[in-house]
Amino acid sequence: MSRRRRGRLQGRPSDAFWGRREEAPAPTAPITPTIDPSAVPRSLGDPPLSINAAAAQHHLSVVYEEAVKAATALAAANGLLDMGGGADDDPS
Repeated sequence: MSRRRRGRLQGRPSDAFWGRREEAPAPTAPITPTIDPSAVPRSLGDPPLSINAAAAQHHLSVVYEEAVKAATALAAANGLLDMGGGADDDPS
């Protein structure tokens, strides 16, 4: 590695952009996965992707569901997932 590159790496200028790990705020509430991942995009109307809008909507819904599964797995791996039953279990 050249001297120029070593000098850049030692200063850690990325801390100014990304911040330090100890300065990151802790989450205030556990994350609850959504039941219907495609609700918001579906509310915008049919996607202008093909002649058959229903097929395009179906394929996009599959992508949204997979994204929610990945985000839920990441939240669970980091201990951020709400493991409770939700609002239906609240007796009050």
